Amino acid sequence: MDVGVVPESTMTYSRPPKGTIDLFSGPSIQMSSHFSPMDREARVLRYREKKKTRKFEKTIRYASRKAYAETRPRIKGRFAKRTDVEAEVDQMFSTSLITEVGYGIVPSF
Repeated sequence: MDVGVVPESTMTYSRPPKGTIDLFSGPSIQMSSHFSPMDREARVLRYREKKKTRKFEKTIRYASRKAYAETRPRIKGRFAKRTDVEAEVDQMFSTSLITEVGYGIVPSF
């Protein structure tokens, strides 16, 4: 039995292996980069008109989401868990008041 080696450059597949998608075998879409002067002018005018009507204001789409966000706790403007808020409040009151005022905690017996 005679076994030969086939070079890789001569191996061609008629279709991609099963279960894969070949993105380059589909119909080719050619975009024309050269337009006629009238066509280009029409495209530029359309671009300029759309540019004039752009809106950059903040729009609220869902009132329920806004209401929920306003009631959620925040730390430095970011949303936080309830336990994080309680820990932050405890830390603020335990360290900042003692250092600012200069008084220690008086033990009660």
